[in-house]
Amino acid sequence: MVTGSVLALSLACVSGCRRGQLRATGEEPTAEEMVGYYSPRSIKLLPFTKPRSFDNDLIPDGIGVSLQTLDAAGDPVKAYGTFLFELYHYRPASQDHRGKLIQTWTQPVRDLKDQERFWEKVTDTYEFQLSWEGNPIPTQKKFVLAASFEPGPGGDRLFDKIEFEFRVSREEIINALKEP
Repeated sequence: MVTGSVLALSLACVSGCRRGQLRATGEEPTAEEMVGYYSPRSIKLLPFTKPRSFDNDLIPDGIGVSLQTLDAAGDPVKAYGTFLFELYHYRPASQDHRGKLIQTWTQPVRDLKDQERFWEKVTDTYEFQLSWEGNPIPTQKKFVLAASFEPGPGGDRLFDKIEFEFRVSREEIINALKEP
């Protein structure tokens, strides 16, 4: 019993001494540095981003977006701010490939309710459903989806883009329309 108490006291002293040494030498990060370490430094659109049906039929209603926000170490981290998505026609023979702008979506993530709505805990990603407005995008074509994230005041705007094809056969659409 004495041995266990001595061990616990020794561990408490060692960890306390280390903490005191860090503070005395200024090695602990400041609050501003900690925010910098654990705030998004980049965003990444994942290959799961593609046209999807949001009502479980075969006809896509929009684009399902899978996106990660990554900290300074490249690990997934939650983010607070505003996401902007821009869908473009694919333009071949150009470095950027962004052709004519088709549609834009803005999605704020400002509070815990937004986090619960969009954050997927299993994959550490944000999942957004970007519904078509007006005419649906044409099938059998290639597109560019650009994403940006703007954190609160003072943060750097982050960017990423992904190219994808929207290939649905005419028969699939006709059959989907016939189903009850």
